[in-house]
Amino acid sequence: MFSLAAVKWEIPLLEATAGLAWTWVENQVAAATRLIPLGQTASQRLLVAAGPVLMDVVQQGLTLPDEVIGTAAPGLAMAGALHETQYSRLFRS
Repeated sequence: MFSLAAVKWEIPLLEATAGLAWTWVENQVAAATRLIPLGQTASQRLLVAAGPVLMDVVQQGLTLPDEVIGTAAPGLAMAGALHETQYSRLFRS
């Protein structure tokens, strides 16, 4: 849906890609804020520091040829399988 919205609203590729990457980083920091617990101030510092790095990574990623971009995520599959039995206080009050 993100890609569809970017095309529909004619958002340039660099900005659309940076926006998608930013939403991922922001969600990861939000999860870490609850899980560690990280704290709001430390979370905000992380996001401020991530901004310039994120743009560099996005620009570099856009220059990669298709054949070097992979789709395998074995760690994600294993984490998903372990999720059934893992204890976490994430999203619990």
